[in-house]
Amino acid sequence: MTKRLAIILFSALALASCIKNDVPRPVVDLFIASLDVEGTDGEIVLDRSSYTATVPLAEATNIEAVQFNSITYGADVVTNINYTADDSKIVVSKDLNNKVVNMSQPEYITLSYFQTFEWKIVATQTINRIWTVDGQIGATEWDIEGHRAIVKRRQDYPLNDVKTTDVRFGPRPTYDFPEASEMPTDFDNAEKSRTITVAAHGRSTIWELIIEPTEVALDFEYVSAGANVIWIKAANIDGATIQFAYRKRGSEEWLKVKDEWYAADSKNPYNRYEEGFVKAVVRGLEPSTEYEVIGYADEKQSDIKIVATTSLYQLPNSQMEEWAKFTNDQNLLPTGEAGPCWYPFSSVQNMFWATGNPGGTSLGEKYNLTYPVYKSANPENVPPGSTGDISAFMGSQSVLNMKFAAGNLFVGHYGETLGTNAKIYFGRKIDQNVKPVALRFKVKYSRGNINWITINNKYQSASTGTEYHIGSKQIKIIGGQPDVAKVFLCLTDWTEPHCVNSADEKTFFDPRTAAGVFGLGYFDSDSTPELVVANTDEWHTMTIPIEYSNPEIVPSVLLLTFTCSGYGDYFTGSSESWMYVDDIELLYDLDEENQPK
Repeated sequence: MTKRLAIILFSALALASCIKNDVPRPVVDLFIASLDVEGTDGEIVLDRSSYTATVPLAEATNIEAVQFNSITYGADVVTNINYTADDSKIVVSKDLNNKVVNMSQPEYITLSYFQTFEWKIVATQTINRIWTVDGQIGATEWDIEGHRAIVKRRQDYPLNDVKTTDVRFGPRPTYDFPEASEMPTDFDNAEKSRTITVAAHGRSTIWELIIEPTEVALDFEYVSAGANVIWIKAANIDGATIQFAYRKRGSEEWLKVKDEWYAADSKNPYNRYEEGFVKAVVRGLEPSTEYEVIGYADEKQSDIKIVATTSLYQLPNSQMEEWAKFTNDQNLLPTGEAGPCWYPFSSVQNMFWATGNPGGTSLGEKYNLTYPVYKSANPENVPPGSTGDISAFMGSQSVLNMKFAAGNLFVGHYGETLGTNAKIYFGRKIDQNVKPVALRFKVKYSRGNINWITINNKYQSASTGTEYHIGSKQIKIIGGQPDVAKVFLCLTDWTEPHCVNSADEKTFFDPRTAAGVFGLGYFDSDSTPELVVANTDEWHTMTIPIEYSNPEIVPSVLLLTFTCSGYGDYFTGSSESWMYVDDIELLYDLDEENQPK
């Protein structure tokens, strides 16, 4: 009996080993759903596209002993949607709940279900370090990894009598370091350096302080021109009076830069003060003209810098008067074939602006989300005093309860429709050195409350008061919160316009952090509430300052985008949001009150 049973079992096992399992295991994406950490400064970012959690620590937090209060995990089924994942079955490589973690290096966690995913938790921390001395030239150079601080100092100041004017290696009482009066003063050695010990959170770090004697001479960071202004930036020299002068090339007389043109306020978007530098903006200049700029450090004179102001460039169809209907087939569009789709240009030879209309109108002409409105139909369709008769209207809506479509208008072109997604190219190449100080336009808009949301590719109505997290970065949205109106202008050094594929979050970009953006004017109704309009039934003039990280760069691609639903990339927003735009203008000069004119 025992022998027979053994034979039966063996035969059953052999048969089972020959049976092919044609049902594949589902792919279950595993992620950090929430992370609560003490001592943060800002929101923790959970990026599911890169499997990275970024924890911004406050300056006073001990990065080597970070208190993790709680961490939770989630699972999303990517394939085999009939399978329901059980979050409780996720296997975690280590438990960080209620643990103190050394975050000086990234922490790695492996999550396993059917598949295995490795998440990286990384801490960021900005410490405001200061070391300035008498006779200093320019800003202090910090080598954080090497624990070195380097100061250029006037060579006519003695090395055995270096007076520290300000010192700070972190917030008290977390850090302990000498007061300014206790800092080393004698740097008269071969290395021209001294060391100090900085204590923080029970650990000590030795920092090397280095003095580099430098000839007293004005050192320009840049001298760069727009159409009506010249931006000047030079290293400050402690103990010396720095002044700039300018003149039209060929003129005999040097004109002193006015006192009010020098940067004095770190909050001035057109001319921000920077520690260690003297900055100024020369105003009221003629476009397309050569000028000379000179600087003085006491009696010592710099070399003459020659710059040419640029032309007064304005965007094509900036008054929104040119519109026409063409095919939504982008392959046929260059032929000028007529069709149901509204475009913000009157001929395909003059394409500059674009919208998302080609995608929407593939489902019907009524899905033109951006289109012209006429003064003849309603005088309120255009701003009072406008010289034109047409403005651009954009509205957001839910399309067949399948996708949320955001009304938009942008410089660029529509690429192609990919099912319910699309490729869109933001920006146009330009061959002019465009350097405006501000963007001004007329606008009338209303932000509805967010009532449509997309979570893990599932489109649904948003319940008022319910908290959602959209996209791989887990952006927090509360159902019923106001939609986000957004406008931004970018000047970049890109070689091509930026392609956004709505099916691939890796192609999304934030103009405030995108690489290659050196000139930016930005508004959204969340981060700049002071520009949010109160009366949605009235036209308003909005002026957005443009700031330059380096005005010497010549732009190659220009972007300008308007949308009444700023989360449109994530197919999230309000079907009640809308915006009118007209009389778009680039401004190139500032008045005596530091305002664009």
